[in-house]
Amino acid sequence: MLQTFSLNGGWKIRGFDGAHGHPEAFFGESCDETGFIDAQVPGNVHLDLERAGVIPDCNFGTNAQSARWVEEQVWVYRTTFDAPPSLDTQLSTPISAPPSLNPQLSTLNSTWLVFDGLDLNAVVYLNGVEIGRHANFFTPRRIDITGKLRSGQNTLAVRIDSGLYAAADKPAAPHTPILSDLLTKRAWLRKPQSLFSWDWAPRLITVGIWRGVRLEWSGAPRIDAVTIYPELTDDHKSAQVRARLFVDNPAQEPVKATARARVPQAGSIAEQEVEIPPGASRHDLRCLIPNPKLWWPRPHGDQPLYDVICEIEMAGEVVDRTERRTGIRSIRINRDKHPEAGEYFIVEVNGRPIFCKGGNWVPADTMPVRADAERYRRLVELAADANFNMLRIWGGGLYADHAMLDACDELGVMVWHDLIFACAHYPGDDREFAANVRDEVTHIVRDLSPHPSLVVWCGNNEIEWSYGHAHQNLAPLPDYTLYHYTFPRIMAAEDPSRPYWPSSPYSEGGRDPNDFTTGDQHPWGVSLWTDGPDFWTYRGYDCRFPNEGGVLGASSPATLRQCLPPDQFRMRSYAWDFHDNSCNFGTNFVVYRAIPHWLGVEANQLPLDDYLFYSALLQAEGLQEYAHNFRRRMFNSASAIFWMYNDCWPATHGWTIVDYYLRRKLSYHPVRRAFAPVHIIPAIDGDDVVVFGVNETPVSWAGKADFGLFTLDGEYPARVSKEILLPPNQSTAIGRLSIAEWDEIEVNRSAAYGVLQDADGALVAQNRLFRAKFKDLEFAPAEVSVSRDGERAVFSSAGFVWGVCLDVDGEADVADDVFDLLPGVPYSIPWPTDRPLPAVQRCGSPLRRYR
Repeated sequence: MLQTFSLNGGWKIRGFDGAHGHPEAFFGESCDETGFIDAQVPGNVHLDLERAGVIPDCNFGTNAQSARWVEEQVWVYRTTFDAPPSLDTQLSTPISAPPSLNPQLSTLNSTWLVFDGLDLNAVVYLNGVEIGRHANFFTPRRIDITGKLRSGQNTLAVRIDSGLYAAADKPAAPHTPILSDLLTKRAWLRKPQSLFSWDWAPRLITVGIWRGVRLEWSGAPRIDAVTIYPELTDDHKSAQVRARLFVDNPAQEPVKATARARVPQAGSIAEQEVEIPPGASRHDLRCLIPNPKLWWPRPHGDQPLYDVICEIEMAGEVVDRTERRTGIRSIRINRDKHPEAGEYFIVEVNGRPIFCKGGNWVPADTMPVRADAERYRRLVELAADANFNMLRIWGGGLYADHAMLDACDELGVMVWHDLIFACAHYPGDDREFAANVRDEVTHIVRDLSPHPSLVVWCGNNEIEWSYGHAHQNLAPLPDYTLYHYTFPRIMAAEDPSRPYWPSSPYSEGGRDPNDFTTGDQHPWGVSLWTDGPDFWTYRGYDCRFPNEGGVLGASSPATLRQCLPPDQFRMRSYAWDFHDNSCNFGTNFVVYRAIPHWLGVEANQLPLDDYLFYSALLQAEGLQEYAHNFRRRMFNSASAIFWMYNDCWPATHGWTIVDYYLRRKLSYHPVRRAFAPVHIIPAIDGDDVVVFGVNETPVSWAGKADFGLFTLDGEYPARVSKEILLPPNQSTAIGRLSIAEWDEIEVNRSAAYGVLQDADGALVAQNRLFRAKFKDLEFAPAEVSVSRDGERAVFSSAGFVWGVCLDVDGEADVADDVFDLLPGVPYSIPWPTDRPLPAVQRCGSPLRRYR
């Protein structure tokens, strides 16, 4: 049986700059470790230096900028260990000793040293002798050390650097599109690209042994990797779970064995008598599952999961075993011809079209090792609570951690997964680089294959889009073959159960990759391009599958207090700008321009607490407009995936609804309501306001709809109430109002609205639509009353109140927040009887004091 011995825990590290000693003197067994500090493995050098007091917290102030010297040094990790007792006996035995009398099971073990993650360019030494090299953050390194371990104490050393030295002599053109990349040449380095800085991330180029290290030994074949995926019949009455075992036999001769796969919940077993040749081999098994329980994304059904146990048995003994979990579902992208223009782009699960709601996922920390299973689970739980059913893992970050995908599997959150290539032209024409990424993608596809939540593989982020600019400049496209030839063939060979899409955005047929009528889109007209801060222009966007697009907003006061020094806690201080999103600088400060555009006052004229509140509130407005526009078009538009969901560090302004410290920004609950499975959306359509009832559940919804026009001071000049039945999984027009009738009321003192109530009269959803900007609205005085109704707090007002906020810091345990009060319409939220009634901290109206 395969045995393991962990080498995790306390190591020693020291950095070298070429002027204060040389790393080569510290690879051997005996050396002067003066100058070394304690290190943790798994870990990284920055964290070790923080613990040692050499550098301060990189998340605070401008410390990340002052810590850049770390990425420029060569580091040496050292540890010593005694060979495990079960290996020690073998190590004392002469190598020429005869094998076991049982020809199938050798008493002599093959031994490996396994690094699960090295960041980045590493050379490994055992007892002063080089035994292996590695240069890929995303893949493990397995080194055969059979016969190289000593009985008793051994010394292990790793020379490692951030990758900058390897890239130094590489050409920058045509691979690097922006100024900072000319220095780092990140396109050559296989590690998270956002570490080299992005608009929402600082430059913090990590280095270290970021995942676990262990010894493994066995005298028999071992399972090196498995691919697990389902095949579901069209009638859903049966399925097969495909289990593909990649086996390594260290012996010099073939051995006979039994390869087995079991699915205990279904009572299904598949096994084969096999002859395993020396080296690597593949063995395919199929477990039949009658009447399978299907995995569904939320809110379409449950998420049953099946255990899949894979084993190699020899001479009646299980010599290796691995276990995975999977779910049974089918995935298809429906790209049928659209009756108006282009094609549909609809993700179908088990034959059912699914409207995809969610955000873009970026690395959960600038130092990936710091993101643990608990953090991943909490982030996915917050996404599910916000009614997400999809996360897009963006292509400049990190491949999904199993803990993240486990949570998505259990909570019904689908994952669109870019391969880690983003916003650059990668050197696919370099043979060494091409071989490296082929191995990387093959490993990742096998490793993540069991997860039912992973529904789409995508080749890259925005590289196809950039080819248009490259073509205009007659620049070469060195990586085109990777996304259109190499990677799709890997997918077809390794895991044909998921669609592969070459790039995001992407359109076929020679069209603009961001063509709104086909493929997927990144609709960045708002915020980054000509529409600037005017997020109402989302109302006219008709995209087939919007996969990016967003609105910047300020982080919570609590987050800014946590990351900015007290003397820098002010708008446009040096530390404020260092933590700010760089797109703010490249768009003539779009986030500051939003304040006069919507509120009629310059940002720097507001007290800081007012600025933070209104900036965050306007972000909430913009993201709701994004969600409402695409949801009401279901399935002409088949998604509302915004940029972006989570932060990797504390930002002054961000695209996110959950910040680095897992605080819910003011946009969190408005987005949660905008993504509610049953919702009501009034939208301008020509000369009318059309009211849409959206029902994403798999069953019909019956209730009462109330819609019309209200004035801000509390009148309802137009009102319709009727019983409705919303068909499952579609958007339905349930009413219509005349724009001309609205004009008679004056748009600056009125709004269109819609309310849904269930059969018991409980509020299910409410919404409103303005045609005058907030600065032009004639708000009535905000007078909010709060009362108790059992275990609920009830808010009400005679006039309209915009953005009632109970928790500006995003830390309180509240089930709902940042909601409007429609005139005379009670709004209740869960509130335990043992808690005092909540106080309203802020609201968006009135705005008169700024005029």
